[in-house]
Amino acid sequence: MRVLYLFNKVLGETVEEAKSGISHDSWLFGMLRLPRYSIETGFLEIEKYIPIALAKFLRKYILTMHYAHIPLFPLFFSYDIVFTSTAFGSLFLKALFRIKKFKWVILDFNIMGTLQEEKTFKQKIFAWSIAHGVDGIIAISQAEANALKKRFPHFAPKIIFIYEATDINFFKPRPQIKMKNQIISVGNYARDFETIIEAIKKIDIELLIVGKFSEDKIKTLPTYVKVVQLDHREIVKAYAESRIAVISLKTKDSYSDSVGTLSLGEAMAMGKPIIVTRTKNMESYIQDWVNGVLVKDGNVEEMRQAIIDILSNKEKSTQLGSCAREFALKNLDSDIFAQRLAFFLKTMI
Repeated sequence: MRVLYLFNKVLGETVEEAKSGISHDSWLFGMLRLPRYSIETGFLEIEKYIPIALAKFLRKYILTMHYAHIPLFPLFFSYDIVFTSTAFGSLFLKALFRIKKFKWVILDFNIMGTLQEEKTFKQKIFAWSIAHGVDGIIAISQAEANALKKRFPHFAPKIIFIYEATDINFFKPRPQIKMKNQIISVGNYARDFETIIEAIKKIDIELLIVGKFSEDKIKTLPTYVKVVQLDHREIVKAYAESRIAVISLKTKDSYSDSVGTLSLGEAMAMGKPIIVTRTKNMESYIQDWVNGVLVKDGNVEEMRQAIIDILSNKEKSTQLGSCAREFALKNLDSDIFAQRLAFFLKTMI
């Protein structure tokens, strides 16, 4: 069996770094591990076939992440299964021409959020493409899997839930690294850093944000907030130095948006006490005050109290971190993801 991975961004360098051990392979969702289960894998990017400068222009102005693989569509026929979280333009072509030569499996991060009430033309086309072109869906929360089965009952048996993949050998506790008096919050998309900043205003602790901010925005931040960009090894060190990891989100939870699960997996694997905005998806991972703490969206007082409770109770803080790491070992390991994915993919053929 041959499985083609289509990523939503250029990951060629990431693949090489993961193979060499410089980086983790969480972002590759089992691609390097499926061969252990007799599944050949590969990936395609337009950068392999045209000059880099031209590829950058096309991606920025013409081919978004949903259409960047269309020029490579004829190459799909060399594979048995296409596995992707995006490439919806190519999915439309498969559905339109009723192609059966290869199967299509979606790694779902926000299908229901994209579809919403299917009021726009794009939403209707997307729903039609899923109904007529998709052969299976991997949801990364039980809430999303349940919602999809209800929305697409005709292939509900081919919709399953597998936890987010995390490289637990790369992200792991580093007791030799001395902790600082800081909280860490990682991410770019749909993050609610404002609530964290306000919550710790009167707490003697600093906030390290690993994300992208404009220079003007950084200048307006309080002195106890630092914004940085870190490489893979630096971010592991930053996790290890932090007393708490906070994932505060802005999301329409009614659509089971899975935003934040990648950062959650990293923090859990690092064995950190974690505070997370309560969403339907996060409830698949976090049992409140057992392996993490769930707080209401945008609730500054609840966030502040959770931070104070963890900082003031070393025993509880240690217990939360240990349970988070244990959960990661049992559920989030990229090997487990690959094994479950391999079993599912083999049911496609």
